[in-house]
Amino acid sequence: MFVESEKVQHIVTVAALFDWTWTEDDLTPVCQALGWEGVVKRYKHIATLRTDLRAAQSQAYWYTWDQGGIGELIMVVTDKVDSNDIASTERLREEYEGLVARFTTVLGTPYDVQRGPEPEARWDRKNLVIRLSVLRGYINLFLVNPAYQEWIDTPEDLQTY
Repeated sequence: MFVESEKVQHIVTVAALFDWTWTEDDLTPVCQALGWEGVVKRYKHIATLRTDLRAAQSQAYWYTWDQGGIGELIMVVTDKVDSNDIASTERLREEYEGLVARFTTVLGTPYDVQRGPEPEARWDRKNLVIRLSVLRGYINLFLVNPAYQEWIDTPEDLQTY
């Protein structure tokens, strides 16, 4: 398994300082701030961005939100591990914990931490929610529009969707 911890921490640091508007106008400036190639494909509600990460995929996905603007930017930051391989799964958890510790030095104590087989840590900022999770054999990083996160966190809104 491969994870570029310093690059992932850099992404979080830049994202925390970025002046998010959560519109498509953010795409080019955030890519420039991160040193990424930028948008390589656009679909109706998705933009694929070329990152400088070598782990798993060198892409990030920017999803629009039906309620207005951009919902979240998602990237896989590790190679996939076989869930049947106990040693690899343990290493994935160790890498996740290491990233949580790195993020904590930049962002402070997480707002929320979920434990279990697919743990997640979340930091809520004024203009950005950062989530780091283990999901389906990968570590995933989510940069989320706070309004979108609030909508997700409101079960009755999500059920009517």
